[in-house]
Amino acid sequence: MPKTKAPDVEAAPEKQRSPLEAFVYHQGKALEETGRALVSLLPRDFRTHTANALEESKTSFGILANGVLDTVECSLDKLRGKPAPDEGKVKVEVE
Repeated sequence: MPKTKAPDVEAAPEKQRSPLEAFVYHQGKALEETGRALVSLLPRDFRTHTANALEESKTSFGILANGVLDTVECSLDKLRGKPAPDEGKVKVEVE
């Protein structure tokens, strides 16, 4: 008795894709699986500490970017100068 192949879940959407879209899709899946294979070779502690290091690095760059923005804003405020006490006010005369 010949073996019957179970229906492929991916088969239906692939028929709706162009050949190029199907190629790109499968290349993306291949890259995901390759990444998972490489990660599985690394010890759990290494992965944990690497993830922590990346998070700390991201946080530090965020702090640095905020510091640069604050410095630029402060410098712009100094260049603009302080408004005179009556400069920002509108005088309205009521009769």
